[in-house]
Amino acid sequence: MNIVVIGAGGIGAYYGMILHEVGCNITFIARGENLAYLKENKLKMTHPNYIIEDKINTLSIEELTKLNPEDFDAVIIATKAMSTKTISKSLSTWIKDSSKIPYYISLQNGVENEDVMCEYYPSEYVIGGLTRLIVSHTVSLGHVHCSGEVQTLIGAIKHTKENKNFLEKLKTILDKTQTTTFICEDIKLELWNKLIINNGVNAICALIEEESGPLLANEKTAKLIYGLMSEAASASNAVGVNLSQDDADKMFELMKTFQSVKPSMWVDTQNNRDLELDEICGVVIKNCEKLGLDAPYTRTIATILEYTYNRKRTNLLKAI
Repeated sequence: MNIVVIGAGGIGAYYGMILHEVGCNITFIARGENLAYLKENKLKMTHPNYIIEDKINTLSIEELTKLNPEDFDAVIIATKAMSTKTISKSLSTWIKDSSKIPYYISLQNGVENEDVMCEYYPSEYVIGGLTRLIVSHTVSLGHVHCSGEVQTLIGAIKHTKENKNFLEKLKTILDKTQTTTFICEDIKLELWNKLIINNGVNAICALIEEESGPLLANEKTAKLIYGLMSEAASASNAVGVNLSQDDADKMFELMKTFQSVKPSMWVDTQNNRDLELDEICGVVIKNCEKLGLDAPYTRTIATILEYTYNRKRTNLLKAI
């Protein structure tokens, strides 16, 4: 299978390398210093159980759009969610005159990426996806370290016989790797379940600068996490996913069984990167408001994190 992976950070590098290892023809799309480095050097992906290192063809998105889309079977999007619209616009122009187009797979945080993709891309070719249990971060230029059991959930936004066959073929390939893959009938439900977890721990861990495990083990901070998760479940009702408090309770108990993690927002604050606050917390606040509800836990944590992080970045710029 010929696969484009847009984003060679933690998640993109991991999936690109494991798919390369089992025989897929991978093309990474990167930018900036990452693009320059990977054009000339190998990419190294380390995991406690295995290491994959190789030189992979890497292009800019502008270089990709000069190639024939009919030569590719799938495009995996593994960037920050705030890039989805820009990427979708580029790909919509790329496939405009093609009779055969690649499937478009999101492996991103958030629950709105697929809706954005469907605005620019035929909905029957849009595949929602998410990862569970994996912890993956860029250690240095050209080196991504991952840990944990890795589960992948994928599902079509609009079900057809053709995309069912594609998903089964992709699962067969992923099953050759050291991961577990599930094909979901209702991928939006699974995306919202993941948002419950993300909203529960991502921003608060970044704000307090602590991993999820200690916060869940502490009685007072665990109550904050429970409130954050409950608000995400309530928000789902605004878009017809209709998760209940019982669903939030189940996800909260499940979180206690996970390994302690350092979520992406905390890593992003340490590396002076943009945060996915709107795509995670903002979605919860917005959809609670549609129901006539407030989201006080989410609003408080997100607002304080945004304010303190922006102040830190402003002070860094002044220092320069």
